[in-house]
Amino acid sequence: MHSTKLDLRIWICAIFLVLTSSKGISSVVMARLLGVNQKTAWKMGHAIREMMDDRNGELLPLEDIVEVDEAYVGGAPKSLSRAYNPRGKGTGKPMIFVAASRDGQARARVVSDDKRATLEPVLLEWIDPKTTSLMTDGSKSYRGLGKTMADHQYVIHSQKEYANPETGAHVNTAEAVISQVQRALVGVYHNLGRQHLQRYLDEIVWRWNHRDPVREVVKQWTTKAGVEREKSTTIWKSTPVVDQMRVLLQGAVGKQIRRSKEYGLSWP
Repeated sequence: MHSTKLDLRIWICAIFLVLTSSKGISSVVMARLLGVNQKTAWKMGHAIREMMDDRNGELLPLEDIVEVDEAYVGGAPKSLSRAYNPRGKGTGKPMIFVAASRDGQARARVVSDDKRATLEPVLLEWIDPKTTSLMTDGSKSYRGLGKTMADHQYVIHSQKEYANPETGAHVNTAEAVISQVQRALVGVYHNLGRQHLQRYLDEIVWRWNHRDPVREVVKQWTTKAGVEREKSTTIWKSTPVVDQMRVLLQGAVGKQIRRSKEYGLSWP
């Protein structure tokens, strides 16, 4: 925000709008609420997302049980004429790679493919393999990767196995993070291009990471085979906005964002 021509009160209001929006806020809506034009609101939104980027690696590693999953997101909306996105690996959509620990922290990165050579360096930036219990689906990319971890459990979705109560294996937490991306895509942004997708991921992961546990809900039941089961679910709520804003502004030091010659964005 150094040398900005906008009133700092408008910046504070913009930060408040981003932090209090459960799925994000579009530049059109932000422009209407702040009394600026859409292009200004669009740049402000990306500047705020840039503050949320952990480019300096200051976040602590994910610990204990860590779930990983990948998904294709973005692409042109289906409602557009001639917009067709094939399912699976034949799609032209960008891929995101998500890791989520069961203590409420997550990381996300745009990746080129789901090969082990691509995913492993990214994952090792987020975890300590000597102490991590890795939970994945049945993808072959994770088989060799799991051998380098303290423990590796997986479920095979193609066999309709989504959770294994014996091993505790599931990737529901990682899928929940991905679902936040999908909700933001459908309900707010409508189209997430490859060029700016990482910053939208930074925003969504920031919102996920800044939550506090409220209480534990325990569900007990007996299966048809007479086996006693128990499931514990943590209820979360967002960290107070004032606390989020304080942390966010601390991360703004040294970061800049400028218009490029092509009227996009650049970082000095």
